[in-house]
Amino acid sequence: LSAVEFLDDQALGLTLEHLHGARNPLESRAPFYMLIEVSGSNEEHDSEKLNGFLESMMESGMVLDGTLAADSTQMAGVWRIREGITEALSKAGAVYKYDISLPLPQLYELVNDSRERLEPHGATVVAFGHIGDGNLHLNISTPEKSQKVQELIEPWVYEWTREKRGSISAEHGLGVMKAKHLGYSKSDASIALMKRMKSMLDPNGILNPYKVLPS
Repeated sequence: LSAVEFLDDQALGLTLEHLHGARNPLESRAPFYMLIEVSGSNEEHDSEKLNGFLESMMESGMVLDGTLAADSTQMAGVWRIREGITEALSKAGAVYKYDISLPLPQLYELVNDSRERLEPHGATVVAFGHIGDGNLHLNISTPEKSQKVQELIEPWVYEWTREKRGSISAEHGLGVMKAKHLGYSKSDASIALMKRMKSMLDPNGILNPYKVLPS
């Protein structure tokens, strides 16, 4: 198993609308989609197992529709949708991006709450991510930059994540922009310890300055 990705229907719809050459590999639409990739040493064996898994899931009613890529071209077409979401968002207008880690049972609750909070103000909320490790890419799109929407998002999204014992930064790290928000995920004592360790290893402050730790 080399990839377990998910995206919601809003992400798919946005990508099909704005990404040139993107095609829905399924015959129907659904609230959610999963992309599963395996990289085994026996292609015939892997294909047989995936087909069996897909058939059993459809028979159980947990999966409504599915497809299995027959070759590298079809596989690239499926990945084109998942990897093209960010490009599609940039073409749709202004976008506010959040890379968050949450317990799986609460993973999509944030999306629903965000829609309830932001859609009345003209925002579109789409979500995708790595479902295997609870990594959610929450993206809010507006036709143009909106100070009102920005104020409705922050610090609310960080407070919501803290209440669910999640992390405000997952795959992409804290960087410069999120360093000041580290307190939503770490206690004051933890941050103080991190600063002491940083000072011991980098007394001149020349390694990756201004990133990760709040000033």
